[in-house]
Amino acid sequence: MYYWLAYYGDCLWFIRTKEGCMKDVIRWGIIGCGNVCERKSGPPLYELTQCRLQAVTRRDTAKGRDFAQRHGPCIYEPSIEALLARDDLDAIYVASPDAQHHAHTLEAAASGRHVLVEKAMASNTAECNEMITACESAGVLLSVAYYRRCYPSILAAKELLDQGLLGEVKELWINDQFPTSHRIDLAHFLLGDVAQLRVTEGRLPPDSHAASGQILETQHLGGARCTMNSEWRENHDIEKLVIDGSEARLVIDDLKAGRMWLVKGWSAEPRHQSPLPWTHQGLMAAVSDHFLGRGPNPCSGEEGRKSTVILDSIAQAAADPGDQWRQVDYRRASSSDQRS
Repeated sequence: MYYWLAYYGDCLWFIRTKEGCMKDVIRWGIIGCGNVCERKSGPPLYELTQCRLQAVTRRDTAKGRDFAQRHGPCIYEPSIEALLARDDLDAIYVASPDAQHHAHTLEAAASGRHVLVEKAMASNTAECNEMITACESAGVLLSVAYYRRCYPSILAAKELLDQGLLGEVKELWINDQFPTSHRIDLAHFLLGDVAQLRVTEGRLPPDSHAASGQILETQHLGGARCTMNSEWRENHDIEKLVIDGSEARLVIDDLKAGRMWLVKGWSAEPRHQSPLPWTHQGLMAAVSDHFLGRGPNPCSGEEGRKSTVILDSIAQAAADPGDQWRQVDYRRASSSDQRS
């Protein structure tokens, strides 16, 4: 075992790592190597220089063996218990269905491995709390796979916001058929914590970018507003994002492809970014660097939990849509309080 110091939240932690994790490579195991791993997250774990895919498991043995053969060389293990019993893993990527994230994260943390859990982090806020506590108690690190945070276009947008080039941010608009967790996380990542939200029906005022349909509005602590349009008739195959500021507007025509412009008056300055070969590539690089102790956490357990808090609040608001604003409370109540 090795021990090293790292800041996690507001505290200084002694982080316990298995032999090999203090080198230049994180040895990964995957729980749930399904479609997401096939198309998005699996290849970076053996293509990036700081990653090595050692072993995988999934319930369907034939598909698990096939994945291991095509994405190897790595080993297929017939169960989670067999995977976690290996002595050559530094981190576990929990890519199972959302309802299993909580249990699988607790198991991985108990085995002494760092954990990357897919989004959404868990089914509810209480489960998020337990996942964070389990990783803290085990002395391991926890990250949540909100991979759009690591898109070059989003990192460039974040840099422009931090530099103040847009002036005072007024509004962010995201297209979507429904407010999925990754859109919620993007708004939180770019604009900061949500103070209050509401769900409305029909059209917003003419100065809004949104079309007709059910609308999610979030008001952030800094004063900016985010609008997410749930219009099913629009084409949502391409993710778009617009940020309006007092000095300029940022238009991202395609988050993944990186097509973006900084608009001032009648002038539109191209700020295009090169796309990633795999959607999770930037995230996997950042998380592996973090687990190696040489970079920040791209999305900590606490950050992932905030999106779940907002989703819980949205569920309450969607049951009674209207003009009423609802406060968002990020405080960590006990599990018994939240489940009562």
